[in-house]
Parts: sequence; C-alpha cells; structure tokens
Amino acid sequence: MKNSYGFDISWSRLKVGMDFMKENIKDNPNFFVADFSSIPLCDNSIDVVYTSHSIEPNGGNEKHILEELYRITKNYLVLFEPDYELASDEAKIRMENHGYAIHIASTAKMLGYNIIKRKLLEYSTNPLNPTSVIVIEKSSSDDKKENDNIFQCPITKTKLIDYGEVYFAPQSHIMYPVIRDIPCLLKTQAIFGFKYL
Repeated sequence: MKNSYGFDISWSRLKVGMDFMKENIKDNPNFFVADFSSIPLCDNSIDVVYTSHSIEPNGGNEKHILEELYRITKNYLVLFEPDYELASDEAKIRMENHGYAIHIASTAKMLGYNIIKRKLLEYSTNPLNPTSVIVIEKSSSDDKKENDNIFQCPITKTKLIDYGEVYFAPQSHIMYPVIRDIPCLLKTQAIFGFKYL
C-alpha cells in the first residue's frame, strides 16, 4: 500500500501493528500517534479514509469525530462501525450500556454528508455488536484544494516538517517527538523549541 497512513492514541498498539506489517505484509505504513479530537492531517490530504470500530467507543462525540474525518478526506470516507440504528433491541441495550457511538449514520445525514452506501454486514463476530459499512462521498462542490503537505500541527494547524527526531512547526516553534519511527502528534506531547533550528 503506497502512501498509507494510520493512527491510534496508543503508541504501543502502533508499534505492534508496524512490526506485524513489516513481517507479514512487507509494507512500512506511516503510523502516527493522534486522537480524533484534532487529527494532525491537512484538509483533503487522504484520498480514502476508513475506520474499523474506531468511532465505536466515543459515544456522544459522533459529530466532532465525523467532522474531523470528513475534513481530512479528499474523496471517500468509509466507516466500518457498529450500527445502533440497524441493530436488534438486545444489541441496542448493550451499546447504550457500553457508551458506544449510537448516532453515526444519523449524524452524517444531519451534517449533510452524501451517504452513497449503508449496509449491515452479513457476518459479525459478535451479533450483539453488528457492523455496517457506511460510505460517504465528498461532494465535488466541497473545497478540495490540493494539499502538498500531509501533517499539520494539531494545535496551530500549521505545516509540520519531518526532521527525523521531531516533527517541527516553524511558524509556532512547536515540535513533536518521534519514537522508534512513530511520530507522536498529540497536543499533550507538544514541546516548545524556539532554538531547535
């Protein structure tokens, strides 16, 4: 997979995933530590963005998460998430008790996103956690200005430059550490580096 990117809030999960990819798939994806509240990617920077049960544990934050995912999407946003609205009554109760995101499709509709496909998958490892695929096409009328930069500072939204040991935002002098080839791009990991360059 050329130019693939992936993020998680856990550095350890990313390290395990990176090692697995290198050993089994012979790919070296661009993994980075981040969270949904401020994804450190530029607008329209990723052709196809997808999730796999990532929004699930973030009940109540559907709107903000979808807005962030849509912002970084250039063409398609593909969500593989539990579908409360298509679930059985028993599954709905379980999702509510676990604090799952239960308004994903309806929030996407409320935001005016173009849902071109929504289907409950025929097979699920847990019938009480049924997964559907929701495909959102980013409208051609949306501003899709080409972006030659991928990463941006999650605080200032300005360009980040890769210096190997850190990602550095020259306009704000904020830098983020890189640990074993994994950039840590969380707001809480920002370091001021006025004299870095």
